[in-house]
Amino acid sequence: MSVKILISRTMSSDQLAAVKPFMAELHALAWRTQGYISGEALINKDSPEERIVISSWQSVENWENFQGLEECRQLHYKIDQILGKESRYTVFVNT
Repeated sequence: MSVKILISRTMSSDQLAAVKPFMAELHALAWRTQGYISGEALINKDSPEERIVISSWQSVENWENFQGLEECRQLHYKIDQILGKESRYTVFVNT
């Protein structure tokens, strides 16, 4: 069953500049990971510091395997350190 992962972050434009390379690395890593389907990044029109990524995976297990990769954990840690708070992850499954 395919899943969509909603990753929510709040960041200033300065923080965005600092995390952008790490986010690009995460996207490249996802493409190399089994089960990855697609991803898109969106900005809140009324509050541009609010951003989300919607990541699509073939299964929850594929997503969890990705999250368990050491490189993935390190990149998420670097992003969270720059932002000063943890990113929020929500898993949505197709019914």
